[in-house]
Amino acid sequence: MRGWAQSITAALLVVLVATLATVTANGDTSTAGSVSLVQTTQDPSRTEDASPTRPNLVFVLTDDMRDDDLDHMPITRRLLVDQGMEFTDAISPHPLCCPARAQLATGQYAQNNGVQHNRGVHGGFQALDPTQEASSWFRDAGYRTGFAGKFLNGYHRNDVRPAGWTRWDALTRGVYDYVDFTMTGDGDPQDYTDSYVTSVIEQHTNDDIRDFAATGDPFVVYAWHLAPHYRISPEGGRGLPPAAPQDRGRFADDRPASFDDPAFNEDDVTDQPAYLRHLSPASPAEISAENAARLEALQAVDRAVGSLVDTLDEQGVLDDTYIVFSSDNGYSLGEHRFVGKDVLTDEALQVPLVVRGPGIAPGTTSDLPVTLVDLPATFAALTGVTPAWQVDGTSLLPTLRGEGQVFRDTTLIQTGRTLGDGWSHRGVRTERYLYGTDGRDGFLYDLLLDPDEMVNRIDDPAYAEVQAALELRRRELLTCAGWTCNQVFGPVPDPSS
Repeated sequence: MRGWAQSITAALLVVLVATLATVTANGDTSTAGSVSLVQTTQDPSRTEDASPTRPNLVFVLTDDMRDDDLDHMPITRRLLVDQGMEFTDAISPHPLCCPARAQLATGQYAQNNGVQHNRGVHGGFQALDPTQEASSWFRDAGYRTGFAGKFLNGYHRNDVRPAGWTRWDALTRGVYDYVDFTMTGDGDPQDYTDSYVTSVIEQHTNDDIRDFAATGDPFVVYAWHLAPHYRISPEGGRGLPPAAPQDRGRFADDRPASFDDPAFNEDDVTDQPAYLRHLSPASPAEISAENAARLEALQAVDRAVGSLVDTLDEQGVLDDTYIVFSSDNGYSLGEHRFVGKDVLTDEALQVPLVVRGPGIAPGTTSDLPVTLVDLPATFAALTGVTPAWQVDGTSLLPTLRGEGQVFRDTTLIQTGRTLGDGWSHRGVRTERYLYGTDGRDGFLYDLLLDPDEMVNRIDDPAYAEVQAALELRRRELLTCAGWTCNQVFGPVPDPSS
């Protein structure tokens, strides 16, 4: 994306050789204006002191969960956060269900996996090459694999089954209904009309673990929950997510965290990007009701995490298993007057991310700016398998082991649309700045001075040089693949006085 981008291909060959000799694990970074390699993504299994055993891995994913929702999940906090590492600056760099899940399925950004939206020619399961789905990495390495829950949007009963799964129990009908739905049933589709979807996913997950553990083979299990996504009935009506009976009304008096955010119902949004500029203030009563319903729906997930840990313990494999917990994207509850996701604001980008397992110090945190794209590379490194194609993320294994780790200083963030080339706003995120544009409409936030993203500096002359530098990075990352998505560009210029 730099002004000298046309010569970048030749320059990278030189930079690559130099940085391989200079980048170390002690956190050294490049000088201003240079670009350096962070870490190879071709073979994340090549890490010193790899585990001598073949650990198991269980990945629990929620849908539309805010980072601060984790505060209301005491079982998950006790069993995962207190017993593992919490990443406090984790984001979903494409904060919409299907593109986010495609990143987790492939280890690649949308420009490489083809899934830019939930629907349309550039969206949904149909935009994904089903042979480029990471379960095959583990199958080919001798792992048993199980999937239960929501896969990619638009996945239906007669669609191809990703070949890498030993057990395949994906939602195919009534995906968002919670109580009236169908799952693939590992080849024997099962209809559910009076069951709670979180409990069914919980049961299937625990059954997979018991059966796999009994074989003595290592296993990888994904439990991808629906909660706390809003409910969509088979007729297409949208409503609040229903809670399990024992959780109804539990958070009726809870004060939404968004109410205490200065950006809640922001007074003046005329300087904001177009998707925020014309919004009316959100209804506090409606926000309170949605917040309560979301938290109540998450309580069943919280208990499912508890039963998952109990099952691993009962089978004697808990100490040999990595447990990863995250969400496909965040969710805005009235910040900047907006309710939802698929926008490039902090509330939609931020997701919870916790990892517990062998070699991870309990109760630790990391502020590394990680993304969902890093998880497949990390899973490969944790289990010692080799990805079958080039991935765009960076393994977090050194950080999980308490070691220093050089990391990218600029992260690609993006959204898509159903029309045209499938792209909407695309930009970059650094420690200080959040910047993006769709070519006509843009935003630039100075997070150091404006952490709540209430002042758009896109037309501020004092930030002209900042914007130019960020635009160069954006242009370079728009087509990044593999290690080119994980560079250290150096300092961004300060705004002029």
